[in-house]
Amino acid sequence: MTASQLQSDLIVEIARIICDVQTETAAGEKVDGATGYKQSLPQILADDETPDQFFPYFIVRLEEGSTEDDDSTWLVPASILFGVCDTDTNTDGHLHILEMIQRTADRFAAEPLLNKMFRADPKMQWALQEEDTYPYYFGGIEITFMVPKMGRKEPTYG
Repeated sequence: MTASQLQSDLIVEIARIICDVQTETAAGEKVDGATGYKQSLPQILADDETPDQFFPYFIVRLEEGSTEDDDSTWLVPASILFGVCDTDTNTDGHLHILEMIQRTADRFAAEPLLNKMFRADPKMQWALQEEDTYPYYFGGIEITFMVPKMGRKEPTYG
């Protein structure tokens, strides 16, 4: 029951939550859902690769954790960042991002437990990008999870 397991479980759960949200690839192909990544997008290794090959995607980023005392769980904020492509000038691409954020928020508000181990705090934050980056749209939600931790062991003498 570690932060690493939380990140893996969130990848699976977010993919399930948004599996039928239809967007498109940068090449204009319609697709359902998005590919999830831990921490960041994969590195670009070849000259013919570009960041737009990853659309649509989401990233589950964990950057810190804190705990109050021996009896408290870890509090781990998880940033879930979404990126989609929408080349249709007659639609608002940010609506796909809002749909993904809303589904994620609704899921953890209604059922805060993830994989019977991690509990979502009801306080959440979300944001959309401020700049126009047509045809690419970005946004995300931050949810803090309570992650179990090992209790302090009493020394044994013997």
